[in-house]
Amino acid sequence: MTSNPPRRPAPWQSPGPAGHGPPGPGRPVPYPGSPRGPVPPADGPTTPPLTHAEFYRTPRNRWWKGLLSILSVVAAIAVFSIVLSFAGVAIDLLLGSTTTEELAGGRITLTPALLLATNLSLIASAAVAVLLHRYLHRQPVGTLHSVAGRLRWDWLGRASAVVVPLFVAYVVVIVLLESPGPVVLDASTWAFLAIVLLTTPLQAASEEYMFRGVIQRAAGSWVPGAVPSFVLGTLVSAVLFALAHFATDGWLIAYYVVFGIAMSLLTQATGGLEAAALVHAANNVLLFLVSTFTGQMSEGMDRSAGVGGPFMLAPMVVVVAVAAVLIALGRRAGLQHRAVPPPDA
Repeated sequence: MTSNPPRRPAPWQSPGPAGHGPPGPGRPVPYPGSPRGPVPPADGPTTPPLTHAEFYRTPRNRWWKGLLSILSVVAAIAVFSIVLSFAGVAIDLLLGSTTTEELAGGRITLTPALLLATNLSLIASAAVAVLLHRYLHRQPVGTLHSVAGRLRWDWLGRASAVVVPLFVAYVVVIVLLESPGPVVLDASTWAFLAIVLLTTPLQAASEEYMFRGVIQRAAGSWVPGAVPSFVLGTLVSAVLFALAHFATDGWLIAYYVVFGIAMSLLTQATGGLEAAALVHAANNVLLFLVSTFTGQMSEGMDRSAGVGGPFMLAPMVVVVAVAAVLIALGRRAGLQHRAVPPPDA
């Protein structure tokens, strides 16, 4: 496994070659929880190492910060979704992809413009979550990636070698079992393809950074202890994650809840969002690619009552199994899953 690429020292890291060396006059000292941080003084106030779900539970934490974070993220998703969806519909009207009669009758077909609007609304909402993490909870951006205070590229690469083949095999099985039909190659297909490849990975990661990165920690900050904070944070984030998909089918709602719980377990066990974002991106991209080439994007995004069924147990098992494999791999890799938050958090 190759080493991490060069990067600028984070605010809490000591300066010097490759982030090493003693801090100079007036330079920031690394926080105790960082991989290269100092040991806190024995006679000073200390904060015990915290898990991912309880990372917002610092001396400066207040209960209203968690509530404000959750409400702000939910509001951002709603506002950006409404604004950008109207923009997408306007583009479709201009291009002739839809008509006012179809809109008046409630017959809305998923178009490239609407998919792009959906993805961009979630990406924009994630930017709000990053701002909340940095300025409301007073955490460095690096601790949003993981408790180690950085994006662990080596772990992401190792997880990719497992996740990508598993999801490719999963999608191949789906195609063989469902026989979705002939491949459709038209202008709409190429537009969908470009949007899926360029924006869907960011959309999937954005959902993880919002729901597992900020919302789970925000709710987890309300109660002390690793287990209570994880349970409460997982419950709140999984329920909101399911509601954010606007599904009215019971099986689909159950799938989203199971997906959210599995990603929370994965994030808590590995101490970061890298693996969860990877699983989410692989799932969305590969399934959207199948729907794109078979001309079934609208069917794939249909979440109305009656579209689900017992067959939804299969993707639930797949997601849980992949998460379990990654958790075991992370334990073997000795991933850091606890750390002391920065002193100004």
